[in-house]
Amino acid sequence: MHDTRRPISRRSAALLMVGGLVGVVLSGPALAASPKQAAHAAKPSLVGGWAAALEQRALEIQSAPKAPATRIGYGAVVKKGDGGMIESVAPAVDVPPPDIQAQAPTLPGLAPVEPAPPVVFTVRSPLADRVGKVARRLTELGYLPADKWADSFNDDVDAAVRAFQLSEGLQPDGKVGEVTRQALDRTPAQTVALLRRAAAAMRAQQASIPETTVLVNLPGQSVTLIEHGRPTFTMRAVVGRPSRKTPLLQDKITSVTINPTWTVPPTVLSEDKLPALRKKGTTGIKNAVVYLDGSEVVTQSVNWWAVDPGRIRIVQKPGDDNALGRFRFNLTNGDGIFLHGTNDPKLFSRDLRAASSGCVRLEDARLMAETLLGAARLTPASIGQQLDTGETKTIRLPTAIPVRFVYWNASVDTSGVVRVHPDIYEDPPTLATPSAPSAGTNGTGNPASAVTPASTPRPLSKPAPLPIPSAHLPTPLSSASVSAPVKPLPTPTGM
Repeated sequence: MHDTRRPISRRSAALLMVGGLVGVVLSGPALAASPKQAAHAAKPSLVGGWAAALEQRALEIQSAPKAPATRIGYGAVVKKGDGGMIESVAPAVDVPPPDIQAQAPTLPGLAPVEPAPPVVFTVRSPLADRVGKVARRLTELGYLPADKWADSFNDDVDAAVRAFQLSEGLQPDGKVGEVTRQALDRTPAQTVALLRRAAAAMRAQQASIPETTVLVNLPGQSVTLIEHGRPTFTMRAVVGRPSRKTPLLQDKITSVTINPTWTVPPTVLSEDKLPALRKKGTTGIKNAVVYLDGSEVVTQSVNWWAVDPGRIRIVQKPGDDNALGRFRFNLTNGDGIFLHGTNDPKLFSRDLRAASSGCVRLEDARLMAETLLGAARLTPASIGQQLDTGETKTIRLPTAIPVRFVYWNASVDTSGVVRVHPDIYEDPPTLATPSAPSAGTNGTGNPASAVTPASTPRPLSKPAPLPIPSAHLPTPLSSASVSAPVKPLPTPTGM
């Protein structure tokens, strides 16, 4: 009997070998790419990585042992030299002059009364208690050795304050003003709440933030350029004041204007410049041109008391005195909100920079312009030449750059350090909804329905306290606000 198992086995083995080779050939690239794809999928986005860092920091704070926390409380600004013991002078008692004393009846032989000299004595400063609280809080936080505690703002306390300010990303000026005081008074629970609120907002918005974006963080009062998923630079910014909040727009930069003009917004015109015209005959704006019914006029030749503000337009010429600085970054919204430079750079030395009329002022507008205009083949030298001409020129970008306005109470700086930002608005804004073209204006040249209405603001000198929210989820994103329709570029007026 013939054995048929051997031929079948050889045939099966051959088929198996061929199939295996085909499988290897077909699946090889997929298998080779799989680890790379898995690594790419495992790598979080930039915003997702930031959110994870905030959550990790929140867990670290929660896990730390409880420690005493001295509360400083709202009050006077204290700085080096304050507190401790101070000299006080008691004025001399007033006595009548000798000629008056001579007219009064006196005992025989009694000499005139001589005025007593001023009395100098040492008393405790009214600020000593406040300085002592600052020193005690710095000791609790590890910035001041316990044996260096003092109720006088001496060199040791000054150095500790500056070290604390540096760690918080604040200006190290050594002054315990409102922003530094709030940072010192912030409890661990409040810090955790702010971190988690920001992390939740980041996760909710990361899908709408492209890999190349100009990111404007309102509480951080900062602007970050992100290119291909990596932060290129971050700079300080001035954002809208509480009465004129900067809205949370999703927009794009379409062009950059070098040597822009500035048209005075309606509210500033009616409440500030028109009264100046009526009283003094001038606007108080350097290099400004005043138009009445569309025609340029000499301000001293007009009876401004008889003129309605709607007939007036004031335009400031380009130059170093221009309120918009030397660069304007034009967006597509119809709200008159854009990014620009400034003629008042000292504002960037402040920790609280919510001071504009809704637009965003950049600390280094030229750096932003040189970076963005590189895509339009403009070199820094050519930009400098255009600046020197003093003429206004707008350059359209080959590809519009997305801009995202966010309200994140914490961020991760370029060195990877987590920074916490307290609220700058009592009621944080939500994403703005598209406004109708016929909407009225809100006093800054902006459609009233487009910008989040402002609640009654607290004075900038006394920001709102830091509440511990019961929930840490951000305001849900409105589907109508995710992609606002493109509107014609308005006449820029805002600041």
